[in-house]
Amino acid sequence: MPKKQNTAAQRAREAARQGAKYTQALRAGAGDPPGEGATATAGEDDRFGGHEFEYERVTDLFRCTECRVYEVVARDTDGPIKPCTGLIGYGGDTERVYLLLTENPENSHVASLAWNIRTTGIGRAPRYSWRDGKLLVESAPSVVAELVRRIEQITSTIDGRQVPAVSSVDHLTAEAGRAVIAENYAAYVAKYGESA
Repeated sequence: MPKKQNTAAQRAREAARQGAKYTQALRAGAGDPPGEGATATAGEDDRFGGHEFEYERVTDLFRCTECRVYEVVARDTDGPIKPCTGLIGYGGDTERVYLLLTENPENSHVASLAWNIRTTGIGRAPRYSWRDGKLLVESAPSVVAELVRRIEQITSTIDGRQVPAVSSVDHLTAEAGRAVIAENYAAYVAKYGESA
């Protein structure tokens, strides 16, 4: 017999089937900050395990966009949700390190840079990762050196010459990276207010 879902989960599933972000709707229904653009708090990490579940119309299931695990698998017991191991390229490593990239003023295309990093499969820009020309990137310790190498190769052709996307890469610990996200989130709230 399937587990009875609470009303917030039912509303989130229906919202996802209508095209909304599932984890965002679930967080909003539970009284948490919205998922789109919101920073994860310690409480959210405990309740969602760092997963970002999205609805798959083909399977009618919800799958994490990070680790690709289905929600029914992550929640297969009555205990806490299994933590997200992150991108497949992290190799199941749950440790996190961060890189603080300073954009090259000659080649400032943050969306393109974040997309290029995501396509490596070994790094991603978390929510609230960009502010004042700096982009925070998450990775795992075992692959961060390779990610730095790939980031340093990202260029654009400007005026007939190859211009690097970043001017510097600073390595940060997990704690320092989370502090940057918290600062960026506070700056966002100060400027725009809480997301509705």
